[in-house]
Amino acid sequence: MTWFGQRNGEEQSVAAASTRLIADAEAFLSGDYADHLSRNRESVPAWAWINAFAHGDLSRVRRARRGFGARELAEPTEGTDESWRIAQRIVADQLLEIVRGDRLTLSYVQETVLVPLELMLMYERSLTAFDMVQVTRAALRWPNP
Repeated sequence: MTWFGQRNGEEQSVAAASTRLIADAEAFLSGDYADHLSRNRESVPAWAWINAFAHGDLSRVRRARRGFGARELAEPTEGTDESWRIAQRIVADQLLEIVRGDRLTLSYVQETVLVPLELMLMYERSLTAFDMVQVTRAALRWPNP
């Protein structure tokens, strides 16, 4: 049985399409969507880089904050995964400062600030890593979560 259109000229089976849909949904809801797309060698839309903050738990936010060692010293080219990961680190630093390790505070900030911001950014076509940092930092400052 085949369905769900074509991918690379071949039709996908319902089972394959269902498996992919489930994997995409799980990644999105766990805050792992950008990494999920990268692992599958798919382009990562700009809004997806905020997904770790809008849906991730404290450990996921902490992972986004981890340094990149010597790689970070190089000047990243805007639009590269590396520039987005550095942007994630900057946002993660601020978010972790706000929530101070409290899961309930993180949940509140996600519900009131980050999920609405993520939804808004889905409609932005020309968002850069710098823009994402500026918009997210501004959103985290107002209203005071």
